[in-house]
Amino acid sequence: MVFGTGLDIAIGVLLCMALMQYAQLIDKKRSAKTFAWIGGGAVSFILAGVFELTPYVSVWVTQYGINYGYALFAIIGWLLILVGTLKLLYELIAE
Repeated sequence: MVFGTGLDIAIGVLLCMALMQYAQLIDKKRSAKTFAWIGGGAVSFILAGVFELTPYVSVWVTQYGINYGYALFAIIGWLLILVGTLKLLYELIAE
């Protein structure tokens, strides 16, 4: 963990997206919506990381040791990345 869990996951996902584009593993035109889902998940993890790393917001939204901002956006990001990855797998298998 360099920056925090949410930001590390987001950086990893965005790096993987960039490497897939660079290696031309998939067609950009056909997979634009898929990349939008995965990119949206990465942005959601960035927002979750902001909730995790900001001390004032962390104390303000934390109740009983649970940071609800981090939990909410981490779950949303996980779901968006899951849907995008499943769509990408379907497109790769369908080729």
